[in-house]
Order: sequence, then structure tokens, then C-alpha cells
Amino acid sequence: MSWMFAGHLLLGSAQIATYVYRLLRPHRVGVYGPSLSGKTTIDQYLTVPGDIDPIPLELRTSHAVQNGAFKAPRSTKKQVRWKGDRVPITSSDIGGQQQYWNMWAEDIINNHRDIIFYVVDERIIQSPQAAMEAVAGFQYIVDLVTNTKYPSTFNRKMRKKAKGWKPKVVCLLLNKMDVWWTPEADAMWSMGLKRQYRMVIPFQEELRRLRRAGIPTNVEAIAAQYGLNLERAIVDTIHLILGQPFSSC
Repeated sequence: MSWMFAGHLLLGSAQIATYVYRLLRPHRVGVYGPSLSGKTTIDQYLTVPGDIDPIPLELRTSHAVQNGAFKAPRSTKKQVRWKGDRVPITSSDIGGQQQYWNMWAEDIINNHRDIIFYVVDERIIQSPQAAMEAVAGFQYIVDLVTNTKYPSTFNRKMRKKAKGWKPKVVCLLLNKMDVWWTPEADAMWSMGLKRQYRMVIPFQEELRRLRRAGIPTNVEAIAAQYGLNLERAIVDTIHLILGQPFSSC
């Protein structure tokens, strides 16, 4: 019987070691979404936590052209802090204008972004045009990661690199909850119906496509400017692929 106990002990130790390794290894995170939805604010908050000043329209993220193409920003390492844990991630700040969508695709495939966050804000319930553009950007990513459609800029090497690869989880981040959060939203979140909330409905078909492709999805509400719920949302999403709550580590 002692050998059985020792076997279980070794197995448990191996599982713990694997979990700790996966926890401490930087998670490759991709943050995308429409222009002015809050991606740069998220990047700034995770770099230096604290209230972020509103970013003027003229300072929204843009990228220089190099050798006929937009120059991709470098990934930077950050620490996500939640309940005493520090979870390392790497991510880049890429603009949300449609001219940069090909950069999203290259960033996802070249860096194998295991965790993808798509950031939207209250404009999707204020403007049909904004909703349509936001859904189009999300569909562009879903087409890519489900191997349905590749960007025209992808050469044979990039297509080969993308084929058969998929992220471990995709999360829809509903930003600026300090603006749009209502008693209705509070009630739906409390009842576990956040995926039925009106800001999520335009994205439901694409979320279903991801699930059918075997890619887990998540929906979270945040206010990045103040750090409200941001780090918890990231940790909860990472937890979906780790299979164990961080608070129980």
C-alpha cells in the first residue's frame, strides 16, 4: 500500500509543479478591438497601475510605415496582480482602425497569442454603425483563429504557420462599465445571464463559432481607466485554461 501512496504523492506533486509552471510562465496575451475602446488604457494600467488620464483623440494609437508596411510594436512584459498573486503576461498595444487589422492577425500568429481579449465599449449600444464595425473586427479575428479565412497579406509561410493553430481562450471585454452599467446589467450578471446582455448580443454568433471550433470563450465587464475589475477579468480568463482558481493556489 505504501507504494500506492507514494505513487499518488508523486502524481500530485507533478500536477502541482505543472500548474505552477503554467502559472509563472508569461501568458501570451493579445488585446484588440475598435479604435478608442480602451486598449491603450489597458496597456498603460497593466504597465503602471493607477487611474489613467483620458487619452485625447489626437493621441490614439498609430503606427509608422516601414518598408511599405506598418511597423508592429514590441511585446512588453507585465504583471497582473490579483488577490496576492502576480501573473506574468506579454502583450502589445496595437491600433484599432481597420487599416491595422492585418497587424492584429500577424501579432496573433507570429506571437501565438494564447489568450485573446477583444475590447468594446458603450458605443456598440449607442450607434448601429459602431456596433457593425466592432462585430466586423471580431469576425475578422474569429475567421483567422478558426482557420476559416486568412488575410490577403498572408503569404504561404504565414498561412502554414496559422493552419491548425488556435488560441486557448477568447474573451469579450466590455469596457467603460462606469458609463454603461445599469441595474439591468447588475441583475443579469447576478443571474448568470451576462451573455444575454444587450452589449453581448451582437457578438453571440461569433462566440458560438469559437465554441464550435473548440475554443473556450468568456465575457467580462471592466472600467480600464480606473482598473475596475480589469485584473480580476484577466485572471478569471486565464483560469479557464489553467483549470484551477488562483485563489486556491
